Amino acid sequence: MSRLDELPPDQRAALSLLLRQRKSYAEVATLLGISELAVHDRAHAALAMLAPRRARELSPERRLEIGDYLLGQQPGVAERLRTRTYLTTSEPARAWAAEIAAQISSLAGEHLPEIPPGAPNAAVPAARPGPQRVADLSSAASATTLPAAGAPASGTRSLPSSRIGGAVLLAVIAVAVIVAVVLLSGGSGSNKPGANASTTVETASTATKAGPTIDAQITLKPPAARSGTVGVVYVLSEGSKRAFFIQVQHIPATKGFYYAVWLYNSPSSDLPLSKSPTVGSSHSFAGGSALPTNAGEYHEILLTRETKAHPTHPGPVILRGSFSVR
Repeated sequence: MSRLDELPPDQRAALSLLLRQRKSYAEVATLLGISELAVHDRAHAALAMLAPRRARELSPERRLEIGDYLLGQQPGVAERLRTRTYLTTSEPARAWAAEIAAQISSLAGEHLPEIPPGAPNAAVPAARPGPQRVADLSSAASATTLPAAGAPASGTRSLPSSRIGGAVLLAVIAVAVIVAVVLLSGGSGSNKPGANASTTVETASTATKAGPTIDAQITLKPPAARSGTVGVVYVLSEGSKRAFFIQVQHIPATKGFYYAVWLYNSPSSDLPLSKSPTVGSSHSFAGGSALPTNAGEYHEILLTRETKAHPTHPGPVILRGSFSVR
């Protein structure tokens, strides 16, 4: 017998309304004549009972976050991507989520959110001893306010700063969320890296509960085998919009230079995507930006070291990988 059948009737009813009928906490509270908090607490208590041993391996805050993800109760695509990113980095969280998903699949059906796979160890160079998981980037689970990258204006080659963390990345590619992304102005209407920026965000409606999908996972490798730098790029999509998310570890701190992400075919065919945040003592960063509509025309993605404020071509390559939007 499934543990679902052993739940108290009030907890099972809450799960059924949330999952089978795809109601919100507030809607279920109205139907049952109880408070929204009571619905929330009953649903999360039920999830903890469905996989009690693995639940104890997580903090209460993480259980609540993952529970809201599985129940379809997170407010937007940004929150869902943050949770997806965390699930790729934490084996205990992913195991608990998978066990819960198996238990509630009969209620949720095809609407159950995907449990993403963990990031592979394949990005670790063989010459460097010891485990180096690219996904172990705690910064990827927290949001900052750096501007997102946008499509360059006609006739310019902008290199906007990337947003950090899953909490903000896919706001630029949600089907119903339109973001007027930041273009870094270099003066006279041109768009150059490193200049001042401003942001305008217009939300048309809430995003779909299904959330973005990972279309491609690209391992980045250093040109020199002795380098310990490792990285991975995810290509994500929702509807017709695409974005990339990059995670890098064991990379030198930036001092007098910065890192940039490019799409590349040849010395005469390249496209700047974004400028990395400052890299400090953690020797790691994570972030991403929207992909242009012609991204599929390029065959490589590069992470380069740049010293010029307005680079016209990629600088020294730190990491590279074969690029595909599928």
